[in-house]
Amino acid sequence: LPYILGQPALSNTARSNDTFSLTRLTGFIQDNILFSDPGGVTLQGGIRYNYNTLNKELLLSPRVGLSWKPAHSSKDIIYRIAAGIYDQPPFFREMLRPDGSLNKDLKAQRSWQVVAGFERNFKLGDRPFRWTTEAYYKKMSRIDPYDINNVHIQYFGENKAKAYAAGIETRLIGELV
Repeated sequence: LPYILGQPALSNTARSNDTFSLTRLTGFIQDNILFSDPGGVTLQGGIRYNYNTLNKELLLSPRVGLSWKPAHSSKDIIYRIAAGIYDQPPFFREMLRPDGSLNKDLKAQRSWQVVAGFERNFKLGDRPFRWTTEAYYKKMSRIDPYDINNVHIQYFGENKAKAYAAGIETRLIGELV
């Protein structure tokens, strides 16, 4: 960039002026059902809802999970599996295109996901520990891609990508002191 003493040098600028009103209504309903006691089979079911007045999008995101704690196991362990839909409504920064215009019709990013794993509590010496492991798969659609330049994130402001994520996460939590 050319340097002029006392003046900031900008290589790229975007200006925009817009007025709009946005109201979001969100909430969720969930219930847990214990099927057998002891035996520890629990079903969790729920739905999250979201309505956005700017793009008139009503989102219903159902989810279900099942956990099982074996009654006669010598280990303190819980097995889990869950599946559901997760919708992420756009915020202002995601609606902003690189040219400064605002995409008021941008839809929520969506993922279908499934997770399976376990949680085990145990003692190491006389200290309590918890080991958790989960495997997951997420299929994502209506993605709003972005560029990262150092610390600046610039969204494209368009639902024009698809993606997936898969992996395994494991954690060991404990008291050492």
